[in-house]
Amino acid sequence: MRMLPRRLAALCLPAAVLAFPATASAAPLKDRVIERVSARASQAPTSYPTADGTMIRVVAADPAVAQRYATFVGTLPHGAELSQLRIVVVAAADVGAACGSRVDDGTVACYGSNDQTMIVPDAAPADAEYSIEYVIAHEYGHHIAANRSHAPLPALDYGPKRWASYELVCVNSMRGRLAPGDEGDDYLANPGEAWAEAYARLVFPNEAWRFTSLLRPTQGALLAAMADIAQPWTRRSVATFSGSGTKSFRLPLTLDGAFTVKLDAPRGTKYDLILRAGGDEVERSSNGRIHFGIACRDRRSEKLTIKVQRRSGAPAPYTLEARYAG
Repeated sequence: MRMLPRRLAALCLPAAVLAFPATASAAPLKDRVIERVSARASQAPTSYPTADGTMIRVVAADPAVAQRYATFVGTLPHGAELSQLRIVVVAAADVGAACGSRVDDGTVACYGSNDQTMIVPDAAPADAEYSIEYVIAHEYGHHIAANRSHAPLPALDYGPKRWASYELVCVNSMRGRLAPGDEGDDYLANPGEAWAEAYARLVFPNEAWRFTSLLRPTQGALLAAMADIAQPWTRRSVATFSGSGTKSFRLPLTLDGAFTVKLDAPRGTKYDLILRAGGDEVERSSNGRIHFGIACRDRRSEKLTIKVQRRSGAPAPYTLEARYAG
């Protein structure tokens, strides 16, 4: 387990030190996550009903295309975030300019995180290996991430909490095997994009995997993705232990995130807190508190041992509280 007091530069290593696993040979679906869509998308949208009756805003020259896209997104796995979506439909040749990309860089769609807007083409490019519905599903994956938490890490870059934790995105980013938020040269190693692709495969399971093999979806990863959609993570869990004298407590972790353990003991007794993971000592404190801004697990289920060790004074009763992602 990697326990860090704050977000470190190691989470964003320069490309020169990265050693990414191989990717599939299929041509990738190239899109971008940006802060805001272009001014062109500021046109007044029209509201259209989705397949489940939710009204969403769509800007499109052809009302029939607008309705078809709105209907389709309502069939995708979703939660309450669907009503916040806006879709802007442009000609395929205009997507690059609308997304702020070079015309020739191959961008087929983009998602604006600040205004929750996807820009998609009115039809898939003639030479594309995927359908326009697949493009929309991928962009909706970004919309899911924009409305989910992976605190303290950004879900748009790392993926939502349960999927990213199951896939060990945090520790593999620290080790230079993934490139969170990279929409350039290391696009295929960007876990935010791999999340969107994994989401699309919930609907299109037979599509070729185009991103890093490290994040190729397994049944467990897809189940974690479904959990992120249906039951979004919102807050840390709390576990409380009590004891007297030297004692050890076990705490299983299945999610990455902030970690805090605090001891409440009488003033007359001095205790040390010792935190171990996988048999190794991670941290020791004599002030009754251990805190990490982000705890990245080395394995999918990490078992911590929290030892309260009496240093001096009578073995008086105490309470130990742990706050962790889950």
